[in-house]
Amino acid sequence: MTWFFFCYWYEPDAPHDPVGLVRIWRLAEALSNVGDRVTIFPPRYRSAFAQRVCTVIPIRLIHLPLIRPLSYALLSFVRGLMQALVARPDIVYYRWMDSPHALILAKLLRVPCVCEVNGEPVPQWPVNQRRFVHEFKHLLAQLALKRCDRIVVLTEGLRALLQERYGVSLERIVVLPSGTDVERFAARDAVASRLELGLLPNRSYVGFVGSFYRYQGLACLLDAMMLVKRVCPSAELLLVGDGEATEELKQQAKGIGFDCSITWVGRVPYWEVPTWIGAMSVCVAPFHRDRGETSPVKLFDYLACHRPVVASAISSVVSTFTADSGVQLVQPDDPRPLADAILALLNDPGRCARLGKQGRQFVEERFSWTAIVEQLRQWVGKDLGVIRHAHSHVL
Repeated sequence: MTWFFFCYWYEPDAPHDPVGLVRIWRLAEALSNVGDRVTIFPPRYRSAFAQRVCTVIPIRLIHLPLIRPLSYALLSFVRGLMQALVARPDIVYYRWMDSPHALILAKLLRVPCVCEVNGEPVPQWPVNQRRFVHEFKHLLAQLALKRCDRIVVLTEGLRALLQERYGVSLERIVVLPSGTDVERFAARDAVASRLELGLLPNRSYVGFVGSFYRYQGLACLLDAMMLVKRVCPSAELLLVGDGEATEELKQQAKGIGFDCSITWVGRVPYWEVPTWIGAMSVCVAPFHRDRGETSPVKLFDYLACHRPVVASAISSVVSTFTADSGVQLVQPDDPRPLADAILALLNDPGRCARLGKQGRQFVEERFSWTAIVEQLRQWVGKDLGVIRHAHSHVL
């Protein structure tokens, strides 16, 4: 099967290499690994020039407000048409964006179009957005989503939202959560990882990996770690990432006297993330209650590394992680239960090991990229008839 992938993503605080496209890269590479031909048209960021098993055609952006997404839409559409002369796609797959150019390209080429929706197509933020702009985007989403042949969502909540808000029939929507690379993310010795990274080998590191957005709940985590530190003086906080809330968090840490117990790692290359997770005793995902519907990618990576996880019991987490998944769920936005859950794990290494083993088995069986790609190929090919006989062994 031949795929064209389109994916626009922009983070104002990280314009050179945003992390929001990690899922697309993993999905494209997993499809390539089972024998499919994949061409991906990403924005011209640093990650677009890494060595890949799939074909990558970087799209140059004009970095000006409003012009930036328009430049991606126009140039990727043209490059898609040109590439179709070389290798006609069987499927056009695009991550939801305000522009419908990928859908238009699919219609011109008379091939099925699959849209991936990672969150609310038209979020309620920013609050200062003009009403007519919001309504126009909503209308555009309704028109586009109804005309896509298939839609991939990351949670059951998003599936229900698309039916209720945009009138998309449920039979055209599949829930396909994010996953993890179970070969790259694997068990590592904690002490060896800490020594490799220059960390103190005898400390208990509580860790977070991700973008520092307010919905991640890191302010609550800082308050919880103050409670943890009073009972477990060897506990340290390891924060891997960066984002819009970084300065606020640093000021908060300084104000509560906890700044000396935090290692601010910053952004790291994706291939280094397993080593940082390996250095952690407990991993956390303290999402805000209003985090919204999204697949919590970091949890799959944590679990694949045999690490126990404490996460907020928001709907998208509760619907994905079962009691035997290695995830301890706590009430969101409350530092006390978060601190209690972290302390309980730090004080019970045997339980941490058991949860880590459960979590690894959980993601291997259900959330490896190989398993996810198999589900996608079966679902797309079932009715659309695009699976080639050459790849039938995968199914």
